[in-house]
Amino acid sequence: MTALDDTLDDLAGFDWLPGIALILEGLRTIRDTAANGQLTADATQTLLVLAANPHGPDLTEALAHLAQDLTNPTTNQALTGLPDDVAKKVQHLGELHAYETAEYTPRDNPNEAAGLISQHDTPEGRCEAMDDAARKELSRKNAEKNKQSSNRPR
Repeated sequence: MTALDDTLDDLAGFDWLPGIALILEGLRTIRDTAANGQLTADATQTLLVLAANPHGPDLTEALAHLAQDLTNPTTNQALTGLPDDVAKKVQHLGELHAYETAEYTPRDNPNEAAGLISQHDTPEGRCEAMDDAARKELSRKNAEKNKQSSNRPR
């Protein structure tokens, strides 16, 4: 059993909430498709970037904005009965979560993994084998390119 399996099992008790069962089923489908060899290298790359993309929208950002919407009485009618001071504090905490997720959540590793996969993808959608020397050289080149990038936080 993997860490993902454990997490999905833990979250299964919340599938009575709207949308949670669909999210969990989607994650299981992705996991099973990968495990059964039905996921191409291209689809793997895309999923990695969707999970955490330092250069654009991703699922991490979507979940952070969902938390922000859920804590805002304007976008979540369940909160309209809260006292004003509590509602403002709840909304502030949601906004803070979205900001901190955007600013501080590391997103480089899945994106770098996707880049490495793309460099070794074959027309059949499978990755070529790579020895340790080639892996080290590729890692060195990626580190050098990352140093030159103006899009990366310093």
